[in-house]
Amino acid sequence: MAETNMQPPFSGIAADQLKDITARLSGDQALWLSGYFYGLHAAKQLPGVGGVLQASVSEVPLTILYGSQTGNSKSVAYKLAEKIKDKGLTGKVVDMNDYPVKDLKNEKNLLIIVSTQGEGDPPVSAEEFREFLLGPRAPKFADLKYSVLALGDKSYLNFCQTGIEMDERLQALGGKAVVTRVDCDVDFHDDADRWMTSIVDKLTASGSANGALAVSQPSTGSNGSINAATLQSPVLYDRKRPFEAAILEKIQLNGKGSIKETYHIELSLENSGLKYEPGDSLGILPSNPERLVYEALHHSKLDASTVVHQQTLFENLAHHYELTVVTRDVLQKHNGYAENAELSALLLDQSKLKDYLYGRDAVDMLKDFPVQHTAETFLDTLRKLPPRVYSIASSLTAYPDEAHLTVAAVRYTHGRYKEGAASTHLADRLKKEDFAKVFIERNEFFKLPVDSDAPVIMIGPGTGVAPFRAFVQDREARGAKGKNWLFFGNPNFATDFLYQTEWLQYLKKGLLNHLDVAFSRDTPEKVYVQHKLQKRAREVFDWIENGAYIYVCGDKNKMASDVQKTL
Repeated sequence: MAETNMQPPFSGIAADQLKDITARLSGDQALWLSGYFYGLHAAKQLPGVGGVLQASVSEVPLTILYGSQTGNSKSVAYKLAEKIKDKGLTGKVVDMNDYPVKDLKNEKNLLIIVSTQGEGDPPVSAEEFREFLLGPRAPKFADLKYSVLALGDKSYLNFCQTGIEMDERLQALGGKAVVTRVDCDVDFHDDADRWMTSIVDKLTASGSANGALAVSQPSTGSNGSINAATLQSPVLYDRKRPFEAAILEKIQLNGKGSIKETYHIELSLENSGLKYEPGDSLGILPSNPERLVYEALHHSKLDASTVVHQQTLFENLAHHYELTVVTRDVLQKHNGYAENAELSALLLDQSKLKDYLYGRDAVDMLKDFPVQHTAETFLDTLRKLPPRVYSIASSLTAYPDEAHLTVAAVRYTHGRYKEGAASTHLADRLKKEDFAKVFIERNEFFKLPVDSDAPVIMIGPGTGVAPFRAFVQDREARGAKGKNWLFFGNPNFATDFLYQTEWLQYLKKGLLNHLDVAFSRDTPEKVYVQHKLQKRAREVFDWIENGAYIYVCGDKNKMASDVQKTL
């Protein structure tokens, strides 16, 4: 290697200050800063200034607008921005939460990336934008060119509902979809990549007569504009490349005789580089129960040893395809082979379909609507096995290189004995010192207050208490002065008081200012967390008046609705 003789651009006091600062940095901090400063430097030299843009591309703004709950839509938005930047073009990336809706009437080229939560709800960050777009004040468009990428989960009937609504509304208002909307399942990467490729093709097409989007000159401003510093955030492990985390500890939290089966699981993140904040989640790539795989093979009348995609059918069904849940999409594909009149009618009746899907799995489908699949057509019918995501029950500050989970083992009878894929994967099939395939799932809208003096009210019955264990651990480790109040509920005090010793210690130390518990089966009349909240109404109101942040985690359909009404 040739020797260099470049002198550093620092001397005297500046050099001493630099040495003093860098000496106190960790390896991760120094690496981050190097990327940050490189990004600032590179941002001043982005292509596009001085005639790099083709003359045929008009200088019309391009906005990439994302609505994200866990960060997936955001990551796609910035990945698309990077692809556009690589072509010497640029645009503006904006969170829907920060987007001034009055600007919508001025948009000429709009790319929307938005997820759907549960049965058709928008992410929190997209609620106001969606309300405006679907409402009477939304503008008419004369020459808007747009496209929508919708992220969702096919296990819900209202799959990708938010993206569908926005696409249909933009079209009704006069917008022209230059790339057809793409609806993505949980494993969204391949479909999102294809959509992005189509967008980039449109952007780089010569001229605009063919309906191609046009872009503006690059900007290095702070208002969401693309720059190298934002784009440089390498991640070694994600849902496509999970980290194999060793199981350090596994403890059943419920006492003998409980109707619940809840596990505290500690996993090692050592040497992974994975970082998380309280409120984030850990994704788990599960396997299917072996018993269920054999049931599927029996009812499909297929040979376990048949090789498909370079693996046996058994290995495919055990590790790569969903069996524990059946969706409308799976039923439709299955009916393409079965051509069953009863199933065809079921698929057209939303109410009956919802009832049928509840609690049923792929084996039920094979039994109820039999057809002789080949190994290939059976796998083609099934959904890829998606990861399951659990709130992290620990603080990285308190437990460096670890992530703790609070997992309820799902077991039930619905025609046959059934099990949840990930929960029993963790509870039964993985032993201490085995490895789980994991990744971090961000939750940008479920975070502790930036102000460490702010009071916090946490409402988390059952396993919903998991992120609040992380909250309190983190506040203790960082010396936060804000007051903390926990509402917790479960069936029985004697068997179901999850992390009882820890909460009582926090209460004794004064880190928990209040601990209100509701054990619904211990009293003649069932008592839940919302009843405890109502009982403390005066003081809860005073906390709110004094700036308290309120967090709710747990069953969305019943508990969260009742808590919201009570508040």
